[in-house]
Amino acid sequence: MNPFDHQRRHPTLTVTLFIAMLAPGPFLVVIAVAEQSQGDETIEAFKGLGSRSPVLGMCMAIFLFSLMIAGATAWLLVAAHLAERKVIEPFFIYPGVPFFSALAAKMFAWAYRPPADHQR
Repeated sequence: MNPFDHQRRHPTLTVTLFIAMLAPGPFLVVIAVAEQSQGDETIEAFKGLGSRSPVLGMCMAIFLFSLMIAGATAWLLVAAHLAERKVIEPFFIYPGVPFFSALAAKMFAWAYRPPADHQR
């Protein structure tokens, strides 16, 4: 099955997933612009590494990647209570990019794990 067909059938889930993953981006741009305009005293520790733009860009990329994963995980935890497993699964189980597909599959398996049996 083509994943885009599944996304067309569930536009609300698709849009909310993209919002949850991409919402941190504009905030990081505002933070980066404010950081760049503060002057040299803000990033004294990184002067030995060269210009502050590459360091700031690297920190933003790592932070953005982390927030995107956190947003997708939060969306998955909420969607697990609102939609069936077979509806959510194609959003996370798709063999495409090796690292990200494995990470998404692990997130999905964690969110949809069976409840623990407490009747011992």
